[in-house]
Amino acid sequence: MTHGLSSKCSDPDFEATTARQHAYDVEAAAKQHRSPAAAAPNVTVHIHSSSQERSWSLAPPSLSSIKDRSRITASTAAILAGVMYSISSAALTLLNKKVLVHYDYTAVHALLCFHCLLAVVLVQGCRLAGWAQVEPLSIEIIRLWMPVNCIFVAMLATNFYALKLVGVGMVSVLKNLSNLFIICGDYVLFGRTYSWHVWVCLVLMAGSVVAGGATDVQFTWHGYAWQMANNVFTAGYALYLSRVTERVSSATPEHKPLNQMSMCYYNNMLSIPLTLVLVLLHGEVWGFWQQQALYQPSFQLLAVLGGLFGFVLSFSSIWFVSLTTATFYSLVGSFNKVTVAAAGIIYFNEQSGVRNLASIAAGLLAGTLLPFIKMRTAHKAAEKAKAAAGRVAGGKS
Repeated sequence: MTHGLSSKCSDPDFEATTARQHAYDVEAAAKQHRSPAAAAPNVTVHIHSSSQERSWSLAPPSLSSIKDRSRITASTAAILAGVMYSISSAALTLLNKKVLVHYDYTAVHALLCFHCLLAVVLVQGCRLAGWAQVEPLSIEIIRLWMPVNCIFVAMLATNFYALKLVGVGMVSVLKNLSNLFIICGDYVLFGRTYSWHVWVCLVLMAGSVVAGGATDVQFTWHGYAWQMANNVFTAGYALYLSRVTERVSSATPEHKPLNQMSMCYYNNMLSIPLTLVLVLLHGEVWGFWQQQALYQPSFQLLAVLGGLFGFVLSFSSIWFVSLTTATFYSLVGSFNKVTVAAAGIIYFNEQSGVRNLASIAAGLLAGTLLPFIKMRTAHKAAEKAKAAAGRVAGGKS
């Protein structure tokens, strides 16, 4: 998303663009050990991203200094992408909360449209400067991508609605339930199954939400309902996105997978007319100019910073998950939620009792444990695949 999010390509914490990829960690690990390269002296690491599978050779320096330098470069890039993602995600959530609450700003759809427009300008600026390549829009791409954008805009709008009514701490916990919807969607739509450890974490997440809501002195049905709707749209976005990117890549001139900037450009460019419709439906055309906050320099600065951090988040999230794994991305995002929740409770002086804080801590803990469990499951699957490959090779010999 805040996690979301303004100009991000996913959920306020951008869980949307990669959340479904968590389900494929086991397959990616197994594929690595089934690959002929797995038996070679040099180790090849396969990283599955939303658009393609990348690999880097991790050969010892003595065998290839060039390959070793490439490994170091990839590691440095992953660290840089992770830092950019963490900072921009946390900053965006806190900035949006500040803008929506402190300034009593109500024209949220106009702000969302501004963020999308700013992201488009920044993407085009990067393209003109030669820093990025962007696949041009076509009628076929618009036809394929527009359903994604409808879900995308709904996800961002509901995130704004929830963030305005619910405290940052509880928003962070409530967002964990998007994992429940994604996993249930994978089970119903694709027949994927998960270990009991995963379901225990999901039950703990759900329990923490119930306990947190019961002890939340700022509880509001509208705010919680909007956040649950946001979770549904986040799950739908994640489940639908990976399939669309494959179909859209076939519609590009060279039939190549979409890069980060192209996806960011499509999301934000096609979101502008949709957000303008929301502006008209909510009567913000005239109400926008009557917003007192609009004429305050501090609000203008925060609004621009929100758009800038949204753009950085939309790019760094996809970049980070393409350089590491979806599970590691999820783990960093879970730790980031802890930081955001703590900072939000302190900075906005949110009233939270001991029981409410305990519920928030339990939910964040469950969200942090889930990626660890997936890592463990992927590791076991990889070991089984390796053992099976060894038995097949032994039988042939």
